[in-house]
Amino acid sequence: MAKTVSFLILAACAVIFALYLIQKFGAEYAEEKIQQRITNAGLQALIEYDSVHLDPFTLTPSLENVRFGPNSAPWLNFARISFNSYLFKQPNLDVDFWIKETPVNQLSRETAALFRQAGLKHVLGKGSFQSTLEGDTLESHLNLDIKDAGKLDVISHTQVSKQDLSLVDLRTDLLASVALGQPEAILYLYGEQLSIEQLSITYQDTGLLQHLSGDWTQHPNEWRILKLSQLMDQLKLAPQASSNALDLARTLDQYLLEPTTLSLIFSPSDAMNLKQLTLIAEQKMLAQQTKLKVTLPAN
Repeated sequence: MAKTVSFLILAACAVIFALYLIQKFGAEYAEEKIQQRITNAGLQALIEYDSVHLDPFTLTPSLENVRFGPNSAPWLNFARISFNSYLFKQPNLDVDFWIKETPVNQLSRETAALFRQAGLKHVLGKGSFQSTLEGDTLESHLNLDIKDAGKLDVISHTQVSKQDLSLVDLRTDLLASVALGQPEAILYLYGEQLSIEQLSITYQDTGLLQHLSGDWTQHPNEWRILKLSQLMDQLKLAPQASSNALDLARTLDQYLLEPTTLSLIFSPSDAMNLKQLTLIAEQKMLAQQTKLKVTLPAN
Protein backbone atom coordinates (compact mmCIF):
# COMPACT_ATOMS: atom_id res chain seq x y z
CA MET A 1 0.00 0.00 0.00
CA ALA A 2 2.80 2.39 0.93
CA LYS A 3 4.58 1.64 -2.37
CA THR A 4 1.40 2.38 -4.29
CA VAL A 5 0.92 5.71 -2.55
CA SER A 6 4.56 6.62 -3.14
CA PHE A 7 4.23 5.71 -6.81
CA LEU A 8 1.11 7.84 -7.20
CA ILE A 9 2.81 10.79 -5.51
CA LEU A 10 5.85 10.45 -7.77
CA ALA A 11 3.62 10.12 -10.84
CA ALA A 12 1.67 13.23 -9.86
CA CYS A 13 4.90 15.15 -9.35
CA ALA A 14 6.18 13.98 -12.74
CA VAL A 15 2.97 15.11 -14.45
CA ILE A 16 3.10 18.50 -12.73
CA PHE A 17 6.76 18.91 -13.69
CA ALA A 18 6.02 17.90 -17.30
CA LEU A 19 3.16 20.41 -17.50
CA TYR A 20 5.46 23.08 -16.08
CA LEU A 21 8.09 22.37 -18.74
CA ILE A 22 5.49 22.38 -21.51
CA GLN A 23 4.08 25.67 -20.29
CA LYS A 24 7.49 27.31 -19.79
CA PHE A 25 9.19 26.30 -23.04
CA GLY A 26 5.96 26.42 -25.03
CA ALA A 27 5.36 29.99 -23.90
CA GLU A 28 8.93 30.92 -24.86
CA TYR A 29 8.46 29.39 -28.32
CA ALA A 30 5.09 31.08 -28.79
CA GLU A 31 6.52 34.45 -27.74
CA GLU A 32 9.40 34.02 -30.18
CA LYS A 33 6.98 33.38 -33.05
CA ILE A 34 4.68 36.24 -32.05
CA GLN A 35 7.61 38.64 -31.83
CA GLN A 36 8.76 37.44 -35.24
CA ARG A 37 5.36 38.26 -36.74
CA ILE A 38 5.29 41.69 -35.09
CA THR A 39 8.82 42.45 -36.29
CA ASN A 40 8.10 41.30 -39.85
CA ALA A 41 5.10 43.64 -39.91
CA GLY A 42 7.22 46.54 -38.64
CA LEU A 43 4.98 47.03 -35.60
CA GLN A 44 7.50 46.68 -32.76
CA ALA A 45 6.84 50.24 -31.59
CA LEU A 46 3.05 49.90 -31.83
CA ILE A 47 2.27 46.54 -30.21
CA GLU A 48 3.44 45.74 -26.68
CA TYR A 49 2.39 43.10 -24.16
CA ASP A 50 3.47 42.12 -20.66
CA SER A 51 3.70 38.35 -21.05
CA VAL A 52 2.68 35.24 -22.99
CA HIS A 53 0.80 32.44 -21.24
CA LEU A 54 0.54 28.95 -22.76
CA ASP A 55 -2.21 26.50 -21.85
CA PRO A 56 -0.29 23.20 -21.42
CA PHE A 57 -3.36 21.13 -22.23
CA THR A 58 -4.40 22.81 -25.51
CA LEU A 59 -1.00 24.35 -26.43
CA THR A 60 -2.75 27.65 -27.19
CA PRO A 61 -1.15 30.98 -26.22
CA SER A 62 -2.61 34.10 -24.64
CA LEU A 63 -1.15 37.60 -24.59
CA GLU A 64 -1.55 39.47 -21.31
CA ASN A 65 -2.00 43.27 -21.04
CA VAL A 66 -1.66 44.15 -24.70
CA ARG A 67 -1.25 47.77 -25.81
CA PHE A 68 -1.87 48.90 -29.38
CA GLY A 69 -0.31 52.22 -30.27
CA PRO A 70 2.25 54.46 -28.54
CA ASN A 71 2.87 53.47 -24.93
CA SER A 72 2.12 56.98 -23.63
CA ALA A 73 -1.27 57.18 -25.36
CA PRO A 74 -2.31 53.79 -26.80
CA TRP A 75 -5.18 53.40 -29.23
CA LEU A 76 -6.63 50.58 -27.16
CA ASN A 77 -5.66 48.37 -24.21
CA PHE A 78 -6.51 44.66 -24.00
CA ALA A 79 -6.50 42.75 -20.73
CA ARG A 80 -6.01 39.52 -22.69
CA ILE A 81 -6.00 38.16 -26.22
CA SER A 82 -6.45 34.37 -26.27
CA PHE A 83 -5.95 32.07 -29.24
CA ASN A 84 -8.28 29.07 -29.20
CA SER A 85 -6.31 27.17 -31.84
CA TYR A 86 -2.58 26.81 -32.34
CA LEU A 87 -2.04 29.72 -34.70
CA PHE A 88 1.32 28.77 -36.20
CA LYS A 89 0.34 25.54 -37.95
CA GLN A 90 -2.89 26.30 -39.78
CA PRO A 91 -4.55 29.07 -41.79
CA ASN A 92 -7.64 29.23 -39.56
CA LEU A 93 -7.87 31.67 -36.66
CA ASP A 94 -9.98 31.63 -33.49
CA VAL A 95 -9.42 34.45 -30.99
CA ASP A 96 -11.17 35.79 -27.89
CA PHE A 97 -10.25 39.21 -26.54
CA TRP A 98 -11.09 41.40 -23.58
CA ILE A 99 -10.75 45.19 -23.81
CA LYS A 100 -9.29 46.52 -20.58
CA GLU A 101 -11.33 49.18 -18.80
CA THR A 102 -9.55 52.44 -19.56
CA PRO A 103 -10.51 56.12 -19.11
CA VAL A 104 -10.79 57.58 -22.60
CA ASN A 105 -8.50 60.47 -21.64
CA GLN A 106 -5.67 57.93 -21.30
CA LEU A 107 -6.05 56.80 -24.91
CA SER A 108 -4.78 58.42 -28.09
CA ARG A 109 -6.41 61.66 -29.20
CA GLU A 110 -8.18 59.99 -32.15
CA THR A 111 -9.53 57.07 -30.11
CA ALA A 112 -10.55 59.31 -27.21
CA ALA A 113 -12.45 61.63 -29.56
CA LEU A 114 -14.30 58.65 -31.05
CA PHE A 115 -15.41 57.32 -27.67
CA ARG A 116 -16.36 60.78 -26.41
CA GLN A 117 -18.63 61.19 -29.43
CA ALA A 118 -20.25 57.94 -28.34
CA GLY A 119 -20.84 59.43 -24.89
CA LEU A 120 -18.31 57.18 -23.12
CA LYS A 121 -15.91 58.24 -20.37
CA HIS A 122 -14.47 54.74 -19.96
CA VAL A 123 -14.12 51.98 -22.54
CA LEU A 124 -14.67 48.34 -21.58
CA GLY A 125 -15.60 45.42 -23.79
CA LYS A 126 -15.00 41.95 -25.10
CA GLY A 127 -15.26 40.08 -28.34
CA SER A 128 -14.17 37.21 -30.54
CA PHE A 129 -12.95 36.63 -34.07
CA GLN A 130 -13.04 33.43 -36.10
CA SER A 131 -11.72 32.98 -39.61
CA THR A 132 -11.99 29.67 -41.47
CA LEU A 133 -10.85 28.77 -44.98
CA GLU A 134 -12.90 26.12 -46.81
CA GLY A 135 -11.90 25.60 -50.42
CA ASP A 136 -11.48 29.09 -51.84
CA THR A 137 -13.98 30.72 -49.46
CA LEU A 138 -12.85 32.51 -46.32
CA GLU A 139 -15.60 32.80 -43.72
CA SER A 140 -14.95 35.35 -40.98
CA HIS A 141 -17.02 36.20 -37.92
CA LEU A 142 -16.39 39.19 -35.64
CA ASN A 143 -18.36 39.70 -32.45
CA LEU A 144 -17.80 42.88 -30.44
CA ASP A 145 -19.54 44.08 -27.27
CA ILE A 146 -18.69 47.55 -25.92
CA LYS A 147 -20.27 48.35 -22.56
CA ASP A 148 -22.87 51.16 -22.70
CA ALA A 149 -22.46 51.41 -26.49
CA GLY A 150 -23.60 48.37 -28.43
CA LYS A 151 -23.09 44.84 -29.71
CA LEU A 152 -21.78 44.31 -33.23
CA ASP A 153 -21.86 41.06 -35.18
CA VAL A 154 -20.16 40.87 -38.59
CA ILE A 155 -20.10 37.78 -40.82
CA SER A 156 -18.37 37.76 -44.20
CA HIS A 157 -17.91 35.21 -46.98
CA THR A 158 -14.96 36.10 -49.18
CA GLN A 159 -13.49 34.34 -52.21
CA VAL A 160 -9.70 34.28 -52.07
CA SER A 161 -7.12 33.65 -54.78
CA LYS A 162 -5.06 30.98 -53.03
CA GLN A 163 -2.41 30.73 -55.76
CA ASP A 164 -0.59 33.88 -54.68
CA LEU A 165 -2.24 34.66 -51.36
CA SER A 166 -1.05 33.75 -47.88
CA LEU A 167 -3.65 34.22 -45.15
CA VAL A 168 -0.86 34.82 -42.64
CA ASP A 169 0.51 37.64 -44.81
CA LEU A 170 -3.01 38.99 -45.38
CA ARG A 171 -3.78 39.19 -41.66
CA THR A 172 -0.37 40.71 -40.93
CA ASP A 173 -0.80 43.33 -43.66
CA LEU A 174 -4.33 44.10 -42.49
CA LEU A 175 -3.16 44.63 -38.92
CA ALA A 176 -0.24 46.75 -40.10
CA SER A 177 -2.40 48.92 -42.37
CA VAL A 178 -4.89 49.62 -39.57
CA ALA A 179 -2.15 50.21 -37.00
CA LEU A 180 -0.39 52.67 -39.31
CA GLY A 181 -3.63 54.47 -40.14
CA GLN A 182 -3.57 53.40 -43.80
CA PRO A 183 -6.41 50.86 -44.26
CA GLU A 184 -6.64 51.80 -47.95
CA ALA A 185 -3.31 49.99 -48.45
CA ILE A 186 -5.25 46.70 -48.46
CA LEU A 187 -6.98 47.83 -51.67
CA TYR A 188 -3.65 48.19 -53.43
CA LEU A 189 -2.22 44.96 -52.04
CA TYR A 190 -5.24 42.66 -52.33
CA GLY A 191 -7.82 44.55 -54.40
CA GLU A 192 -8.11 41.82 -57.03
CA GLN A 193 -7.46 38.81 -54.79
CA LEU A 194 -10.37 39.24 -52.38
CA SER A 195 -13.96 39.07 -53.64
CA ILE A 196 -16.95 39.57 -51.34
CA GLU A 197 -19.72 36.98 -51.74
CA GLN A 198 -21.81 38.15 -48.80
CA LEU A 199 -21.45 40.50 -45.85
CA SER A 200 -23.93 40.73 -42.99
CA ILE A 201 -23.79 43.23 -40.13
CA THR A 202 -26.05 43.19 -37.08
CA TYR A 203 -25.99 45.95 -34.49
CA GLN A 204 -27.81 45.96 -31.16
CA ASP A 205 -27.83 49.29 -29.36
CA THR A 206 -27.05 49.41 -25.64
CA GLY A 207 -26.57 53.15 -25.31
CA LEU A 208 -24.68 54.55 -28.31
CA LEU A 209 -27.64 55.65 -30.43
CA GLN A 210 -29.55 56.87 -27.42
CA HIS A 211 -26.68 59.30 -26.94
CA LEU A 212 -26.14 60.18 -30.62
CA SER A 213 -29.78 60.56 -31.66
CA GLY A 214 -30.43 63.17 -28.95
CA ASP A 215 -33.48 65.21 -29.97
CA TRP A 216 -34.04 63.23 -33.19
CA THR A 217 -37.71 62.69 -32.44
CA GLN A 218 -38.26 66.45 -32.08
CA HIS A 219 -37.54 67.12 -35.76
CA PRO A 220 -40.24 66.81 -38.45
CA ASN A 221 -40.31 63.69 -40.60
CA GLU A 222 -39.25 65.53 -43.79
CA TRP A 223 -36.13 66.92 -42.10
CA ARG A 224 -35.14 63.49 -40.73
CA ILE A 225 -35.53 61.75 -44.09
CA LEU A 226 -33.56 64.51 -45.83
CA LYS A 227 -30.67 64.21 -43.38
CA LEU A 228 -30.56 60.42 -43.70
CA SER A 229 -30.79 60.62 -47.49
CA GLN A 230 -27.79 62.96 -47.44
CA LEU A 231 -25.98 60.45 -45.22
CA MET A 232 -26.61 57.66 -47.76
CA ASP A 233 -25.02 59.90 -50.39
CA GLN A 234 -22.00 60.64 -48.17
CA LEU A 235 -21.53 56.92 -47.50
CA LYS A 236 -21.69 56.35 -51.28
CA LEU A 237 -24.52 53.86 -50.86
CA ALA A 238 -26.96 55.72 -53.12
CA PRO A 239 -27.36 59.21 -54.64
CA GLN A 240 -29.26 61.64 -52.44
CA ALA A 241 -33.04 61.63 -53.05
CA SER A 242 -32.84 58.46 -55.18
CA SER A 243 -35.36 55.71 -54.46
CA ASN A 244 -32.66 53.55 -52.85
CA ALA A 245 -31.49 56.42 -50.64
CA LEU A 246 -35.04 57.25 -49.55
CA ASP A 247 -35.90 53.61 -48.81
CA LEU A 248 -32.78 53.25 -46.67
CA ALA A 249 -33.48 56.59 -44.97
CA ARG A 250 -37.01 55.54 -43.98
CA THR A 251 -35.79 52.26 -42.48
CA LEU A 252 -33.00 53.97 -40.54
CA ASP A 253 -35.44 56.62 -39.33
CA GLN A 254 -37.64 53.90 -37.85
CA TYR A 255 -34.59 52.48 -36.12
CA LEU A 256 -33.48 55.83 -34.68
CA LEU A 257 -36.97 56.46 -33.35
CA GLU A 258 -36.81 53.18 -31.44
CA PRO A 259 -33.23 51.81 -31.33
CA THR A 260 -33.10 48.03 -30.87
CA THR A 261 -31.48 45.79 -33.48
CA LEU A 262 -30.52 46.68 -37.05
CA SER A 263 -29.34 44.23 -39.72
CA LEU A 264 -27.58 44.97 -43.01
CA ILE A 265 -26.87 42.37 -45.67
CA PHE A 266 -24.75 42.89 -48.78
CA SER A 267 -25.33 40.02 -51.22
CA PRO A 268 -24.30 40.82 -54.83
CA SER A 269 -25.41 38.43 -57.58
CA ASP A 270 -21.75 37.64 -58.28
CA ALA A 271 -18.80 38.02 -55.94
CA MET A 272 -17.16 41.45 -56.29
CA ASN A 273 -13.51 42.13 -55.59
CA LEU A 274 -12.38 45.13 -53.57
CA LYS A 275 -11.40 47.17 -56.62
CA GLN A 276 -14.84 46.66 -58.18
CA LEU A 277 -16.52 47.73 -54.95
CA THR A 278 -14.34 50.84 -54.84
CA LEU A 279 -15.37 51.83 -58.37
CA ILE A 280 -19.05 51.23 -57.56
CA ALA A 281 -18.70 53.35 -54.42
CA GLU A 282 -17.32 56.23 -56.49
CA GLN A 283 -20.53 56.05 -58.54
CA LYS A 284 -22.61 55.96 -55.32
CA MET A 285 -24.23 52.71 -56.42
CA LEU A 286 -23.21 50.35 -53.60
CA ALA A 287 -26.75 49.76 -52.33
CA GLN A 288 -28.06 48.82 -55.77
CA GLN A 289 -25.11 46.79 -57.05
CA THR A 290 -24.61 44.81 -53.84
CA LYS A 291 -28.35 44.32 -53.28
CA LEU A 292 -28.15 45.89 -49.84
CA LYS A 293 -30.99 45.03 -47.49
CA VAL A 294 -31.57 46.83 -44.19
CA THR A 295 -34.06 45.20 -41.85
CA LEU A 296 -35.51 45.72 -38.39
CA PRO A 297 -36.91 43.07 -36.04
CA ALA A 298 -40.47 42.05 -36.87
CA ASN A 299 -43.01 43.47 -34.44
